Amino acid sequence: MTMTKSISKASIFLIFILACVSVHAQQGSYISLKQHTEILENRKKIVNDIDIYFDKDKQIITKYYHSSPDFILMVNALGEIKSYYPSTNQVDYKQISEMSSRRNLIYYFANNFTDQLGLADDGFQLSSSAYENQFFVTQWKAPVTLKGVESVKMVFENGLPIYSEYLSNKKKAIKKTYYTNYKDFTQFRLPLKIIEVNYTPTGDSIINRTLFSDIKISPTADQQYFNFKIPANAKPLSPDQKK
Repeated sequence: MTMTKSISKASIFLIFILACVSVHAQQGSYISLKQHTEILENRKKIVNDIDIYFDKDKQIITKYYHSSPDFILMVNALGEIKSYYPSTNQVDYKQISEMSSRRNLIYYFANNFTDQLGLADDGFQLSSSAYENQFFVTQWKAPVTLKGVESVKMVFENGLPIYSEYLSNKKKAIKKTYYTNYKDFTQFRLPLKIIEVNYTPTGDSIINRTLFSDIKISPTADQQYFNFKIPANAKPLSPDQKK
């Protein structure tokens, strides 16, 4: 009888340990993904490919830009930005609070802060909310310090943002954004396709299409760019190079 109880207790303990390991594995703090962006302006297309690494605990976003030349950008919650150019071993430092990792779309979606996607951080205030058929619609009033913008409309379906629209003081659309192709990653859901249309004063538009792929979530920093360190002998960019 005693032996049976011991086996039973051991089995329960094992199940508990396995459950903890499973939960820990699902609650990874390290998120990596690939971003492909196409910008269409004046019948010209600009393409950018970026590898993104987000450390949720440290709130650091590291981006590897596949450009000419390639470079690595790191930003933290304070908006401290480090840009490193491997080909020349040069580095640039700056601080822009609006560029904080906590103001990035990846941060909002990964932390399920999707009810306003940073509008409150930018000083917008919720003015109304209502259901329109199956959609939940919120209206946000722009801060007086933001010139040219009067309000923002956000549309949600099943609790997820699918559309937003910036309106000017003349009630004209300045920017429209569509969030589509949502995928469930247990901890959060992410739109794999985002289309942004910016309208210029001339009546033209700039279309920005962003595609996310190869999303990976891990409980450990299993890729080098999660702990990337800029070489101590890196030289600062000259003022002319920053232009």
